Amino acid sequence: MSRKNISDDIDLFSLVNLTSGYRVQDFECDIKEYELFIKNDALQFQELNIARTYLLINKTNADIVAYMSLVSDSIRLSEQERGYTFPATILFSSFPAIKIGKLAVSKPYKEIYKGIGSLMIELARGIAEEINQSVACKFITVDADVENDPKLPEFYGKNSFVFNEAYNRGSNRRTISMRLNILNDEQDVVEHTGT
Repeated sequence: MSRKNISDDIDLFSLVNLTSGYRVQDFECDIKEYELFIKNDALQFQELNIARTYLLINKTNADIVAYMSLVSDSIRLSEQERGYTFPATILFSSFPAIKIGKLAVSKPYKEIYKGIGSLMIELARGIAEEINQSVACKFITVDADVENDPKLPEFYGKNSFVFNEAYNRGSNRRTISMRLNILNDEQDVVEHTGT
């Protein structure tokens, strides 16, 4: 049986904040560490303002389809990376960001639907754009957990993330740092007109 695209049934799902009322103990995913986080740590991290966790739920039965935990971040860019995104007059080395600390998809729903992870990234982008109305945020960052899933950089790359040069030096890395420019997927060179 082929999987359906989640966007075909988008009205069945809703993004909500994690509260104690959801059945987190029923959540199963491919990475045990991520299962344990949602079951044991996510609510406490939220109460301590360390991470804010969002659940994609099935509105018909309150199943948790996926979750993501977001945290405040900043990203250091090399001079070359800054040149791709900002005019030469912007001399900062670090820029405001939101980090996807954890993103996990339910095993049963992964068997039914494709595109859940990409939908979660788009929802994170929407949250970042909303935050941008009151506090600046230029990027969404992620440390792709290649130790648990070596294909994650490819997944994030398909979702317009690029590698962060300043963070990816050295070998035998457990994670690979990546970023998404929330205002401009193209990562184009900004031309400064001097106006």
